[in-house]
Amino acid sequence: MHTRIFTGHDLAASILDTLNPRPGDGLCVLADPTASGAMAFADRILTLAQRIGLPVEITDYPKSAQAEATLIKAHDRPILPLLPTPAGFDMRRFLDKLGPRRDVEGLHPENAGRLALGRPDITPPTAEAATLVAAHLAGSLQGAVVSVIGASASVGRPLALSLLAQGATVRVAQETVKDLPAETRDADIVCAAAGAPGLVKRDHLRKGAIAIDIGVTRAGDRLIGDIDPDAARGHVAWLTAVPDGVGPVTAACLLRNVLRLGR
Repeated sequence: MHTRIFTGHDLAASILDTLNPRPGDGLCVLADPTASGAMAFADRILTLAQRIGLPVEITDYPKSAQAEATLIKAHDRPILPLLPTPAGFDMRRFLDKLGPRRDVEGLHPENAGRLALGRPDITPPTAEAATLVAAHLAGSLQGAVVSVIGASASVGRPLALSLLAQGATVRVAQETVKDLPAETRDADIVCAAAGAPGLVKRDHLRKGAIAIDIGVTRAGDRLIGDIDPDAARGHVAWLTAVPDGVGPVTAACLLRNVLRLGR
């Protein structure tokens, strides 16, 4: 079987084409300068934001609770804390202070609750992006069996909810799963978001399935996904590139969230 490699640049561009920032729209990105992966994603956000004329400021994490409070007070725009966060940074406390209307990732309890109820204002951008990619490659998610590997609050869980809203039958395999291949090998679509490089092998995937790689890990100067590309090639119908598959679409969805919050 010939495996086609999906890159998300065109899909991201189609989202950006619908975005028209207004005066006052903008984004502040918090990124640890020692975290190369976070800085690379921050650069991607900045590049796409420049295409639509959206101001983006990239800054280091505040060093104290007082500096954190000052930052939140000084900015009236959404603030994005990129993972990994530095030691001592309390994400829950930060989101409580930030509030739901400036939470561009949709992780504030109010935003997460609305997603769980099927009435989302803001969907976590990686989850929204992976859902869009899945629908783009499958044609429709109605009735599709989708296995999600990973159950994080920022990706796996909201992704499952987003897929359910599109009519998919969804399985979620978290760290406690006893037999991972049994949960994935008959699925139409496998979304890997565990952050475990090369976790998904050929025996995890049905022949002709769609393999969506979300979990990206830096190893030296390389970015490695959760799906072993050598094992998947020649076996699945579609495999998303790492990091240029879901990544560009995630950045575009993030910028769309910025504008949604500003409305």
